[in-house]
Amino acid sequence: MPSSKTRGRASPRAAAARALLAIDEGARAEEALAELAPGDGADRAMTWNLVLGVLRTRSALDAGIAQAARRAPWTLDAPVLAVLRVGAYELAHTRAPPHAVVHEAVEASRAVRVGHASGLVNAVLRRVRVPTEGDTALGFPEWLLKRWRSRQPNIDAYLRACNEPAPVHIVARDDGAGVAAAFQHRGLVLVPAADGVFLLPPRAGRIDELPGFAEGRWWVMDPAAVAVADLVPRDAQSVLDTCAAPGGKSFRLAARGHAVTATDSSESRLERLREGAARLSLPLAVSRHDWSQARDGQFDAVLVDAPCTALGLLRRHPEIRWRRDEADIERAAERQRAILANAAACVRPGGALVYAVCSPEPEEGPAVAASLGWREEARFENFGNAEGADVFWACRLRRPQAAG
Repeated sequence: MPSSKTRGRASPRAAAARALLAIDEGARAEEALAELAPGDGADRAMTWNLVLGVLRTRSALDAGIAQAARRAPWTLDAPVLAVLRVGAYELAHTRAPPHAVVHEAVEASRAVRVGHASGLVNAVLRRVRVPTEGDTALGFPEWLLKRWRSRQPNIDAYLRACNEPAPVHIVARDDGAGVAAAFQHRGLVLVPAADGVFLLPPRAGRIDELPGFAEGRWWVMDPAAVAVADLVPRDAQSVLDTCAAPGGKSFRLAARGHAVTATDSSESRLERLREGAARLSLPLAVSRHDWSQARDGQFDAVLVDAPCTALGLLRRHPEIRWRRDEADIERAAERQRAILANAAACVRPGGALVYAVCSPEPEEGPAVAASLGWREEARFENFGNAEGADVFWACRLRRPQAAG
């Protein structure tokens, strides 16, 4: 990834191209944008919009670029293709004047050190026509479209929703009415979405500058993730959250009065969890553990939000759709079965286990849960929702009173 020293000087188009290159090399979109987007508010917002827009519509952009360039996109140098994708997205999905877009793209090609291709960039963007209809315009890999349509023929509305900016929800630590009133005083109306959960209005501002954030009155969390945490029985006194970071579900459980032990395999992610718990003044016992290995302990309930393909988070993290292939699903399921078996050993006889994945794939959800052989007593799933919200599959299982 380019040095952050370039950050303040970069134009939004050049910054977007650099971020796309970093994402292609494995960075998460949020990490690349946090590092490379310009510091100015308008330019920074524009860079985020360009990068996320390209990731959501990449297949259509590449189809248009291929036709205009008369060659396959993958044959182009990576920086050239990044600049072309940014320019093609801006032409197809913003109101910027075409001549200005082409000019800025040429300048961006020079900024990312492929000025020798400025003539190609100019010519391609003057000819490009991005498809707006059909499967290509939906912006998903063919294997994923085929797989999802085989289960839900009317999935296209969900796919289109996934290509819109993701909504932001907050969860009140305790006084939901007071949180809403504080926002109202600022002229911001929160829309109730669930118990203590509210939808932020668009363009509400920086999260850390909103009313009540610094005071620890709320945290950001999607309603689907809240629903998963709420599968934990209210009468469970001790709760183990196995794959807890960055902490939203642990926060929800602690705010509901459970005694929560939060673990994760990543120390850096646990540090974020600790910081969040401290801001919210929520008592959590936090420790590092890799759940591919066994651990001692007995709890009234155990929550396993298992590492997965994350194919349910494509609206919030559009880069994921281009990083997965079908074989990843079974590889993830194999890892999940091992984690679930180790976590299940920490459930006391008669206790509850909540198993969840942010993926709609049956191999990662129902098939893994069934491998434990415990009785299922509740379930949450929201694949194909018209809002394009985060997708989870989750269930609550009950351990038999007898050993096993």
